Amino acid sequence: MKKVSKISSIIFYLFSQILSQVPFLEIRPYAPPSFEQYPVSHSVDHHFPYTNQADDVFLRFDGKEFTENLLYPNCLSGSSCYDGHAGVDYYMPFDNPILAPADGYVLWSSFSPAADPCPGGITPNGDQGTIIVAHGNGYYTVYLHLNEPLNVSVGDNVIVGDTLGFNGNTGCAINAHLHFEIRKDNWFFDSNEPYVVDPFGWWGDSTDPIETIRDNRSEWLWVSNGLVDDGDNGFQRFSGPDWTYLNVGFNNDSWIAPATQNILDSRHYALWVPYIEQSSEHDIEIYIPPGLDASTEAIYELNIKHENGISSTTNIIVNQNTEPGFFHTIETITLPSGYNCSIILRDVVGSSSTGSNVVFDAIRFSPVTSYIKEENNKKNLFSNQIDIVSVFPNPFNSSTKIKYDIKKQGDVSVVILDMSGNLIDKHHNKNQPIGEYYFEWDGKTNTGRNLPTGIYFFSVSLNGEKATGKLINLK
Repeated sequence: MKKVSKISSIIFYLFSQILSQVPFLEIRPYAPPSFEQYPVSHSVDHHFPYTNQADDVFLRFDGKEFTENLLYPNCLSGSSCYDGHAGVDYYMPFDNPILAPADGYVLWSSFSPAADPCPGGITPNGDQGTIIVAHGNGYYTVYLHLNEPLNVSVGDNVIVGDTLGFNGNTGCAINAHLHFEIRKDNWFFDSNEPYVVDPFGWWGDSTDPIETIRDNRSEWLWVSNGLVDDGDNGFQRFSGPDWTYLNVGFNNDSWIAPATQNILDSRHYALWVPYIEQSSEHDIEIYIPPGLDASTEAIYELNIKHENGISSTTNIIVNQNTEPGFFHTIETITLPSGYNCSIILRDVVGSSSTGSNVVFDAIRFSPVTSYIKEENNKKNLFSNQIDIVSVFPNPFNSSTKIKYDIKKQGDVSVVILDMSGNLIDKHHNKNQPIGEYYFEWDGKTNTGRNLPTGIYFFSVSLNGEKATGKLINLK
């Protein structure tokens, strides 16, 4: 996901209800646009500068204020900057295919006159190619500036991965880019009604400004398991001109940025968001490759989001040269379930830090107390809703099938764990009817990475009850 060539497949995973989809999303260091961006009126991109119209203060998604020195040279306080609007702009070459992020129904697909006049004094580049897709769960996705031909028509049903259209610069645009929006509750643009959310959520220790402006609380809509690599969808990096990609680290990729001890010189920051299966005590483990002249006082910001939408932050000072090439624990703490915690790392380091770089790589969230049962405990003592009928073959060297029987309709989750209780793979079947079902596992992670020979465990959950068993992988 770090190579430019991979940008051609931009699959956004938008909805927490659809856990099995894998996006190809990455915010890359951007080049300043060649034209003046229009003033902010309905800002949503917390991760890029956000203009508060009342006091002209720029805010990041973590609630930190920007100053002029934090931004690109031509971004002055009170003016608009990159992505200072209701969507996210992804700059890319012309005619890259834009893929459906999830199943849905096409509500709008046409070339229509652009705004007149265009914001910022831009001359319209013909009619604007626009597609809007309804996803059946209150969310709508919007795609602007598409080139001919539009690949779908109003009334079409699409599934994840279908090509909707092709990237361009039609309408009020000069550079080729995709303007992407997520609207909630209503699909049409209405400046007087709530319509848009920030898919990266709000991680500040104050009230979400988008909730104040638009009534919709921003939500993290991406999915990741307990292991969040820098190439996974649960990892996002933002801003900054000096990112360097390295072909080293976990899964042979990582990023570095130059360290600074002055917050006013900060240019780079990143976010890891895991999905926590159940609230419990977790080890937070980091992976740092060796030989990178890393900071001795990198500051990891652990955020816990509370029910009111406000986050509390714990700063963890970490020597990134400790145990390079291995996962090691930097904190043990009770984490809430769901998408309610994050790790933010920026290029600002402690005052006594040595080393030229801050390293961005994989982070693992491992439960301290495993809920794995013994092999012969195929069912919970109080489970009367789930039976494990068979597991065959077991041991296996290609794939194995877990046959389970549910006696009550409901949401069924199947998870695979390693010996340490780390989440390897997860599948969710919503509102599954009574009956027998198969789950086939190929001995890989949910990102397609092969796992070594060893013992693994599975768990089938329904309505708070769980049946478990052991798997032996002979690969």
